[in-house]
Amino acid sequence: MKHIFLVAPAAVGIDLAYATKSVFETVQKESASAEMWVAAEKVPAILQSVEADSAMEAIVGIVQESSAETLVVAGVSFQESVRAEQINMLLAAALDADVVLVADSDESGALVAADFALQKIRVAFVCAEGDCAHAEAVKKILDNETEHRISQAEFRRNLIRLASHHLKRIVLPEGAEPRTLKAAIEAYNRKIAIPVLIAKKADVEAEAARQNLTIPDGFEIIEPTAELAEKYVPLLVELRKAKGMTEEKARETLKDSVFLGTMMLKKNEVDGLVSGAVHSTADTVRPALQIIKCAPGVKSISSVFFVCLPSQTYVFGDCAINLNPTDEELAGIAIQSYDTAKAFGIPARVAMLSYGTGKSGKGDDVELVVNATQKIREARPDIPVDGPLQYDAATTEDVARLKAPESKVAGKATVCIFPDLSAGNICYKAVQRSAPGVIAVGPMLQGLAKPVNDLSRGALVEDIVYTIALTSIQAQA
Repeated sequence: MKHIFLVAPAAVGIDLAYATKSVFETVQKESASAEMWVAAEKVPAILQSVEADSAMEAIVGIVQESSAETLVVAGVSFQESVRAEQINMLLAAALDADVVLVADSDESGALVAADFALQKIRVAFVCAEGDCAHAEAVKKILDNETEHRISQAEFRRNLIRLASHHLKRIVLPEGAEPRTLKAAIEAYNRKIAIPVLIAKKADVEAEAARQNLTIPDGFEIIEPTAELAEKYVPLLVELRKAKGMTEEKARETLKDSVFLGTMMLKKNEVDGLVSGAVHSTADTVRPALQIIKCAPGVKSISSVFFVCLPSQTYVFGDCAINLNPTDEELAGIAIQSYDTAKAFGIPARVAMLSYGTGKSGKGDDVELVVNATQKIREARPDIPVDGPLQYDAATTEDVARLKAPESKVAGKATVCIFPDLSAGNICYKAVQRSAPGVIAVGPMLQGLAKPVNDLSRGALVEDIVYTIALTSIQAQA
């Protein structure tokens, strides 16, 4: 586990280079392997607000590639940018760093430390410019095995890195849709996946011209012709004959590009499918359930969103599929979501959410969560789970100490399971749209035999890019 110290100014005029060197010399006495560098020298783009996301991913990449056990990073000074405090907050969140604030007075140090704390960023200590060699504080941090939080920047970078390990063919049935086309080109150029667009080539070219996009050489566009659909008719009839499927009905069904793409996936011509920028969730999921079906041993599918705050990534389920799950179904959703979090490197602790914490709530809704929690403990005793918990008690340590002091999950939950679709869908959209700097990646479907993922019809281009990456990673499993 790497320990990272970010040295940041709490006032104008601080000699950040001198303070960083002082901290580094202290760290060297306690760490066998230490390294020091200046963030703005490594990635100059951090000084430009329009490049913030990619710059933070680049910084995370430098840290991941470093062999040092301890890093001391000089943040941005006010001489370099009037946005220094904001940039340093982004850096600290992206790196899950312990911040050393260099102040010109106790008052300025306390004020800036409070600002960082509001963003859930750890402040190691506040020091004066000429007195940053706090050996005792440094030793305490290095000796303390604080659990690493997966920041938004690290999660995004990990998605791209994992997806690019083995490029997969991901079919996009809405190939000429403006956001989908732009995302597909970006995914291709960034070597995230090999997109396969289902669309009329003329429509794709016209949309690319309208957006001033360059279609890469080798970009695959499949025209949804009757001749193409005909090759899938026999298999579709065979798969659905018990439901009355005929050749005539199959030809009509295959006019739907999502069904066409799903048949390509069934025949292993592609490795995954992403749809939903235009189609509803039902129109994306129905073909998958009918053709791809659930994975062996799985009773039903569910979905999660990766809700990425600047400093931490959460898994929210189920926000897209199951309307009013039973206690058994809710337990299944939680188990699937826990396994997903672990698969993506997120330290997983499951909070079963409700309107009350512990025994503070009464009624059928609370009993549903109580029973589901018990079923999880019986089926998977390895899963750290607690419920019912309110959202604030689940994710905020100060609240957890008051409402659930005995809980090993409260205040530390990373997987949040909602009691029904209304609660889950409302919450993820409220967080995504109301909190600054938050992205929601998904929904990622869980439990299908092959990867099919839905998009929100309000999805941004970056949402689609990351969903393509998710699908590619699932296809590698």
